[in-house]
Amino acid sequence: MQLRLPQSRQQGFTLIELMITLLIFGILLSLAGPPFQAWVRGTQLRTYAESFQSAVQLARAEAIKRNTYVELILTNGSVAPVNSYINSVTESTSGSAWLIRACPDCVNLTTKPSKTDASYPFIEGKTVAEGSSSRFKLLADQSLLRFDGLGRADKTLSLIVSANDSNVSDCTDTPKGNVVQNPARVCLLVDEGGNTRLCLPDAPKENPSSCLR
Repeated sequence: MQLRLPQSRQQGFTLIELMITLLIFGILLSLAGPPFQAWVRGTQLRTYAESFQSAVQLARAEAIKRNTYVELILTNGSVAPVNSYINSVTESTSGSAWLIRACPDCVNLTTKPSKTDASYPFIEGKTVAEGSSSRFKLLADQSLLRFDGLGRADKTLSLIVSANDSNVSDCTDTPKGNVVQNPARVCLLVDEGGNTRLCLPDAPKENPSSCLR
């Protein structure tokens, strides 16, 4: 006598069940799409601003380490040195690149070298506007910061990045409404002590990330 084992019944999804599942997934995706895109854009904006914040911190650290004057310059030109020096630079307050150079011939924090053949040893440089970040807009109120051996800056810096031209403005603008506007903007603020912080100019004053705090 042959023993027959009971066979388990396996059922798959019907076409109607698959269509309903895909419909629900599509609805959820459409609802989550805009907030997710805004989150990605905000993250990219902050990363873009952080690159310039890192440049400021590096320039300040190099000035302290070398115990000499060091300059951070915003530019749209080349950041490649010539024979380990970078003497000729076209400064730009909307520069998408930065470079750091020593200034051994600087006489004080606010005055450039008086001689015309002064040499500036190259320290580091970077072009930030690469890939998706190239669509961001930047505007700073200074194109050059000079640090001394104590880490002090010759002036303050206010730098703002945005996803479009119309929103590149002042970091101390009065925000509209009680929520952060889209597209988001990110500001980098540097005081004369060389301290840096990132803030959101569109956030209300009560928000810890507001530039007005």
